[in-house]
Amino acid sequence: MKNFISSISNKKFVIILILLTILSSAVWGMLLGVSKDGGGIKTAKVIISEGLFSDHFTLDVMTDRIFFGIVISVIFRIFGQHDILVIIFNTLVYIGLVLLIYKFCREFFNEKLARLSSFLSAICYTLASYTSWFYREMLFAGLILLLVYFLYKAQSENKNIWFIFSGLIFGIATLTNGMLQFFVVFVILNFLFLNRKKIKEIIPKLVLFLISLILIMSPWLISNYVNFQKTPFPFGSRSGLMMSMRVEKMHAIEGKYIQHLVANTTGDYIAQKLFDDYDRKEARLGYESREQWEEMIYEEGKDINEIDEQLNREAAIEMIKSPILSFEMATLDFLKFNTPMIPDVRMQHMFAEPGSHPEFSDFTKGAIIISIRLFYLIMAIFIIYALIKHVKKWNKMGWIILMVFYFNLFFSAIHAIARYSLPIYPLYIILLALSMLTFLERKRIKNE
Repeated sequence: MKNFISSISNKKFVIILILLTILSSAVWGMLLGVSKDGGGIKTAKVIISEGLFSDHFTLDVMTDRIFFGIVISVIFRIFGQHDILVIIFNTLVYIGLVLLIYKFCREFFNEKLARLSSFLSAICYTLASYTSWFYREMLFAGLILLLVYFLYKAQSENKNIWFIFSGLIFGIATLTNGMLQFFVVFVILNFLFLNRKKIKEIIPKLVLFLISLILIMSPWLISNYVNFQKTPFPFGSRSGLMMSMRVEKMHAIEGKYIQHLVANTTGDYIAQKLFDDYDRKEARLGYESREQWEEMIYEEGKDINEIDEQLNREAAIEMIKSPILSFEMATLDFLKFNTPMIPDVRMQHMFAEPGSHPEFSDFTKGAIIISIRLFYLIMAIFIIYALIKHVKKWNKMGWIILMVFYFNLFFSAIHAIARYSLPIYPLYIILLALSMLTFLERKRIKNE
């Protein structure tokens, strides 16, 4: 490890990183197949055919996820609508992400952490595989890390320009995934905490941050209000749907929590072997709620904001009435959010389909699942150790900890699948590398 860290020049190491990232993208992405699912491509085609401020965004595509579609629409307009262009774009974002990890860790931590974390990111098949998936997650991952980097720059240098950049990237990231919108509260509170002895000096800088954020988001907020009498703020007009689906799932798992807890820690296959009546769909989506919502919107023509208010109100009442069920569902979504992701296979559903891989015995299938999950559990322990050990170094670790906490809190409270965790994988990898280096250093000192 020491030789790996110190023997290669920075220039050569960067070249190695780029080559490794391209190789990983080719192996784990393109060779394992291309997934053309994802709303980003649909959004891009709607922008090309109907315009940037179409009413279509308020319902199907939604303004809370428009930026990836804008980028792809620009690429399609210039070079034509070719799938390979999306893969090339995602690969370039992946390369930039790995290089930014190196720059970020080198600037705010040390060279060892920079090299180890960027190397792990370059060979991370989870990140690499999403270069061939037509989803927004790769772009969102890059924007999240860039936002964290700018927040650190704003904190360390206290210059107006970094607060402006932070606000602009925050706005773009929110247009990529509206779930980020509430993180603005954490940003403001953390800056106030970090500058608690000079509050008057930080407030004007926070105003610049907010102005920059609103400047990016305002065209869609204004357009929806003027043209369609809909103002999706909080950004995105489907919160009622999500909360209604949440309540449906809560009641579906009532009395079956242990089944789903086992399933989300060991996988559907093992849960099916242990529980005859296990149904993975119960905790997956609120299918009836989605059908009812679509019927009210598309068939009955009801106002989306009124429906949201109604569904949010009804869901809040149900959650207050059933706090234990609500907590149980939150724990399951936390586990779903952090489910291991492996190439070309949904880890949660591995071997769960009847008759899949008959060449393996039940014991072999179970051993494969447990081995993979045990490996991820060990990495999770390293990450948790880093979080606990360094939480006292808030000035140095605060933004990373806050972002990881926010993502886990938000998706545990709303709805989660493993793919949603991809944007914070770079932060997970940094924490993992930090913990590994701490462990190696302690071992070295002990041996001396």
